[in-house]
Amino acid sequence: MTSSSTHLVLIPAYNPGPRFAATVAEALGQWRPVLVVVDGSTDGSQQPVIRRAREDPELRVLELPRNRGKGAAVLAGARAAADAGFTHALVMDADGQHPAASIPEFMAASARRPEAMILGRPVFGPDVPAERRHGRRLSIALVRGETFGREIDDPLFGFRVYPLRALRRALEPRRGGRQYDFDTEAVVRLNWAGVPAVNLAAPVRYFRPDEGGVSHFRYGRDNLRLTWMHTRLITELLVRVLPARWWRRPRAGPSTTILGALLLGSLLLPAPARAAGPDDRGVPPGAPLRLDPPDPAWSDVLGGLQRRTTVEAPFEERRWFPFRRQPVVLTGEVRIDAARGLSLHYRTPQESIVIIDNQGLVIRQGARDTVPPADPHARAANLALLHVLRFDFAGLAETFELYGRRDGPAWTLVLVPREAAIRRTLGQITVHGERDLVQRIDLRRSATERVEITVGEPRPEAPFSDDDLRRFFR
Repeated sequence: MTSSSTHLVLIPAYNPGPRFAATVAEALGQWRPVLVVVDGSTDGSQQPVIRRAREDPELRVLELPRNRGKGAAVLAGARAAADAGFTHALVMDADGQHPAASIPEFMAASARRPEAMILGRPVFGPDVPAERRHGRRLSIALVRGETFGREIDDPLFGFRVYPLRALRRALEPRRGGRQYDFDTEAVVRLNWAGVPAVNLAAPVRYFRPDEGGVSHFRYGRDNLRLTWMHTRLITELLVRVLPARWWRRPRAGPSTTILGALLLGSLLLPAPARAAGPDDRGVPPGAPLRLDPPDPAWSDVLGGLQRRTTVEAPFEERRWFPFRRQPVVLTGEVRIDAARGLSLHYRTPQESIVIIDNQGLVIRQGARDTVPPADPHARAANLALLHVLRFDFAGLAETFELYGRRDGPAWTLVLVPREAAIRRTLGQITVHGERDLVQRIDLRRSATERVEITVGEPRPEAPFSDDDLRRFFR
């Protein structure tokens, strides 16, 4: 049993039946504290839990005067938990279906990834009702369409850990998601807000009525509610979410310039790669390449790149987006100093300077410096870039799978992010060059979302002036 000052177990309960007290006891046996939200129950099953709470300071009961629905009960508990200083809550059902023994595993995953939602992936036994198993297939397909991918394994399984601040920000301003539709609407809106998902398997058991099982699911009523929820979400996706993303992407803003910075970091030193055979990602085959020491077959490329302490070169960046026939074109100069970091000077379509160094990322426009909000995907990109700048091949290999091919003086390197969430953000990075010069860099997320950077001939190497250092670095 583990106690925590940041993570608690939150159990919403509406007429949960005779298994309620045992469910709370099992949760307390695995984790403390536990917060129970009694959502206007009238069956009396809450009384043993209320009596136990009077004797156990790590069990708290919040009673709502009337039944308002699961989502409303979870949000009431989330507010109470946040007011008490907690940052995360594991939500589980009150009827014993969810596995109390899995609580420590889910909490540990949340401690490792506090920015993420930890989602249960149900492992069904023979007791699952057929309509539950088949009905969720449609919900899974709809949510994958609403969230642009497969990050959410199961949107209906309610055994999960939420970051409370993100959950409240996503759900409280809206009227939906207060009933049985809460679980699905919560993960979709958190996904839209940029909260990553970690999926963990968890067994689920459906108890028969003679075993104390109670279900408030009504097939017709609740499926109609889910249908209306998906209608709302798809409408909002088309009217608000996609247009907002569309208008943000073409600008040279923080998220896209971070990607360009990661690619242009290869100007200083593309990492040597290890072998790979052809696969469904189009990774080129190549002979095995050692990371440490570098493979002799690449010594001319690596030697030429390593000798450079400063780099200055023009570049043209073309960005393709969905629903747009012509690419957005940006031009400017890149400056790299092995000691200070990387500077991207965008001249068109608007002037700005993006600096990445040991302190992170800053956007400089005129005399004003702006630090973008923290983002785990951007942080991973920045760390990878710094590994490249420091010739830290082992560090780069922690984030990327590395592949390469030589064809005389020409070479190709492919960097594939190891984590699925980063892979969705960055896509696959391909660097083309000849001898010790980078010629083209491609970043491809999909057939309609890609970035192509053409690098011009580097200017003769020379130390940056004091004025250059003040303007383009920090």
